[in-house]
Amino acid sequence: MKMKATLLLCVLIFMASGCSPVSHILVGEMREPVDPSQVKVYGDFPENFEKIAIIEAGSDFAIKDPAILFSHQSKTNKALERLKLEAAALGANGIVIENLATNIKQDVSVWSDDDGNVHSSTSNNPEKSISAIAIFVK
Repeated sequence: MKMKATLLLCVLIFMASGCSPVSHILVGEMREPVDPSQVKVYGDFPENFEKIAIIEAGSDFAIKDPAILFSHQSKTNKALERLKLEAAALGANGIVIENLATNIKQDVSVWSDDDGNVHSSTSNNPEKSISAIAIFVK
């Protein structure tokens, strides 16, 4: 019974950590939200802009935005989509990419069989993360 409680706790922690692989730090003034399709991606800062926030998004599995992704490109696309959604919610109409990284997430599974033997396995899963500056271009 103790093993089942531990397993349940691990599952709950996993689910809570997968709720939102997006975060931001405000460095300017928020604006009215915009449509995410209006958020442009910039490689460098354009002329005449205001910084709104530093934002980060990842391709990790999320309960509120579930996706099972296999290729590096699909993971990058998912992280970028989440980045644009966060920027749009803050009122940004542009983002300037600062960093794109591949992080190795190690998953550990532990279970017991009917005989009471405990087994475990691990797997490494590459995930993408992107950090950017959310901006409003005037």
